[in-house]
Amino acid sequence: MVKIPISPITYESNEWNKEENWASFETALEGLERSACDGLSFVLTEDDPFVCIDLDNIKDNFEDVQDIISDFGETYKEISVSGNGVHIFTKGRIHKNINNQADCFEMYKSNKCIAMTGDVIGACTEVKNEQYKLNLYYEKYAIKETIQEQIAYYKSIYSDVPDIEGILKAIYITNSKGRELFRGEYSTGDASKDDFQLLLILNSFTHGNADLMLEIFLKSALNRMGDMSKRRTEGAYIKYLNQSIQKTQEVGGTNYWDYNYHRKTREAVR
Repeated sequence: MVKIPISPITYESNEWNKEENWASFETALEGLERSACDGLSFVLTEDDPFVCIDLDNIKDNFEDVQDIISDFGETYKEISVSGNGVHIFTKGRIHKNINNQADCFEMYKSNKCIAMTGDVIGACTEVKNEQYKLNLYYEKYAIKETIQEQIAYYKSIYSDVPDIEGILKAIYITNSKGRELFRGEYSTGDASKDDFQLLLILNSFTHGNADLMLEIFLKSALNRMGDMSKRRTEGAYIKYLNQSIQKTQEVGGTNYWDYNYHRKTREAVR
């Protein structure tokens, strides 16, 4: 089924995604008959708070679709124009649009025209904020990005350094290695290397804030404050961590994430 967006201002499809060619619901409804169009669409933009999950071929993926619909039970949902798809509208924020054809899962935040039907699923007619669930589904279906892309995005969100909860949330969502190091679920077999790698990640996500880096590290599973396996006293251990933090702030370039490079060049902490 071909769905071509038509502007209610120009009655043409050219440049439908430009703001000057959009109109209010009332204006679009008034022009629907003389435009010879079949229905109304909603344009998602960076300036609105809405995200749309677009599920196709639901008859072939019934169980998965049912689970997703159930998870978003408290927000607006409708059957798509084809009758074999579902639109789920929520309020929230995602990094970028997802078009995952392999899993028949699409999620859009902007530059997308959604053909509306009003064929509501369930009793909910209000669009609710579902940020937590959006995060989960984004993590599950988004194409994985490089660490540099992930860090650049979260730096763009926070003009100031976020609090510890926000930093950890960002790491948990976008950086699986950082998450596993923090939880103690990943190890290279070299305790110093594990410490250094987590601190490198914290350096990026805290914008180089040494106090936050230390505080977050001490909350992690890598903290060996009490077992004396790294240093004989707590003071010596904190000194070791502060020296490590200083080294992570000094390094950079193409070998930024390469522990062995810094170790060979005597940049790594002893």
